[in-house]
Amino acid sequence: MVRGKQNAELALKKFADSQSSSDQHEGWRYFFEKTNLAAGTDPAQATRRRQAELEKRESKVADEADAPIRFPSNTQP
Repeated sequence: MVRGKQNAELALKKFADSQSSSDQHEGWRYFFEKTNLAAGTDPAQATRRRQAELEKRESKVADEADAPIRFPSNTQP
């Protein structure tokens, strides 16, 4: 959707413009992230929760990669 894309680009531009020149020089230090954490959550606690969620997702992917491939019984590999 064009309107949505334009709004997103505008929001990113406003965000970039709000950064200090030192942050802009160092690159993007902040990013938008969809989360279920409540606003105002302690930053250290939020970091621990995000790290735990990341490790859980990575573990799930690793487990799926180690699982044997199973084909339906009526087909040949």
